Amino acid sequence: MPASLSPDPPRRGRRPRTYGAVLEATAALLQTTPLADLSVAQILAAAGVGRTSFYEHFSSKDDVVVKLMDSLSDEMAAGLTPMFERGERSADEAVAVGLRNLIETAARYAPLLVAVSEEWPAIPELKDIWFRLQGNFTIRLARLIESERAAGAAPEGADALALAASLVWTAERAFHVAVGGGHPTLVDAETVVAPLVQLFVGTIYGRPVELP
Repeated sequence: MPASLSPDPPRRGRRPRTYGAVLEATAALLQTTPLADLSVAQILAAAGVGRTSFYEHFSSKDDVVVKLMDSLSDEMAAGLTPMFERGERSADEAVAVGLRNLIETAARYAPLLVAVSEEWPAIPELKDIWFRLQGNFTIRLARLIESERAAGAAPEGADALALAASLVWTAERAFHVAVGGGHPTLVDAETVVAPLVQLFVGTIYGRPVELP
């Protein structure tokens, strides 16, 4: 099980085993079963836990997915950090590293992310966490745009927050299409990395990508 989905540190009681087993089983089941078709009974069987134990920690299967996304959100945000804390990297390198980290992490959890992106309109809790994830990325990106404009590195243009939101949600849709299958060009997560880097750099800085 990926480190980000590990249960809480061991302590008295059954929570660590039950909680972690349910998260792991649900993530595995989503590899082959759409969220809409997934049942609590399937999760119980795969996790090897009882119904009473399950409901001590989760209110529903949707609650499990919300907690899975909570686990993943920090990992995805951390992967983006090089974009905003570039160190010795150029602006273009920072964007490229951050976006590649994001896409690679997202690809490891593609079934979960696809399920959330498809089901959030019907499940308020999923909408809240999905919009919070995209919203946090948007705020960080908007601050970067404003900073680069103030420094003279990026041209003035559309409202920074609206521009950032447009870039973030474009990336979300591109990833969804690429991992969903069926598109003749965007055939997997890797195929969207270079186009997204070009899109972000070109939109923010008004020029082609310059990478070593």
